[in-house]
Amino acid sequence: MFPQLVTLLGILTVGLLSPGPDFFLIVRNSMSGSRARAFATGWGIAAGLGLQVTALSLGLAVAPALVLRTIQLAGALFLAWIGLKALLARPAADAVTGEEGGRRNTNAPASAAALPVAATAAVRQRLPANRDRKQAAAGFMEGFLCNVTNVKVFVFFVSLFSQFVTAESAWQWRVLMPVTVVVHGAVMWLLITWALLFPPVARQLARAQRWLPRAFGVVLLGFAAWVVREALR
Repeated sequence: MFPQLVTLLGILTVGLLSPGPDFFLIVRNSMSGSRARAFATGWGIAAGLGLQVTALSLGLAVAPALVLRTIQLAGALFLAWIGLKALLARPAADAVTGEEGGRRNTNAPASAAALPVAATAAVRQRLPANRDRKQAAAGFMEGFLCNVTNVKVFVFFVSLFSQFVTAESAWQWRVLMPVTVVVHGAVMWLLITWALLFPPVARQLARAQRWLPRAFGVVLLGFAAWVVREALR
């Protein structure tokens, strides 16, 4: 069982690190100015993984093609909506230069260049608690919907489970495998979010926050167009 587990973790890691909608959403929300939203996005993606694995365990891999196509198109609409939001959003205050929307932001902290792009501790203390809760709820739902409407993830798990679970597999492995998928996803996405919020990385992202979110918006719109094309083939 141990060699199977190591192989499974390797495949899951490679699949997770392959650029896709979940990855670009995590990067985008890590630049949003809310640490709560960024981490909640990772939890939302993990919850989506849990639902996909549960659906697979219940035998929904044999769902009618029309159902899967409908989910696929819904996912495309969601990606397009997120992409448009990224394209049309007003640039956040630049944590490095203290500028906002091309103008000098005189209210920016003097030491902002040494701080994470999410927000400084002092600023977060002044923010109302309900704002953090709203940001976290929004991030969680974005991560959840982005993952759960991605039929390609479901198809990936169908092929993965067919290779690792057979009629002769022990019941312990049948339970361990889906649990491993969800726990691995949660840990990896949270580690990726933490890495993106790490000060040296955050400063580099801050320097690019005028154009990078819009670039991600274009990428997400491209993903949406590709999903629609695949669904209508």
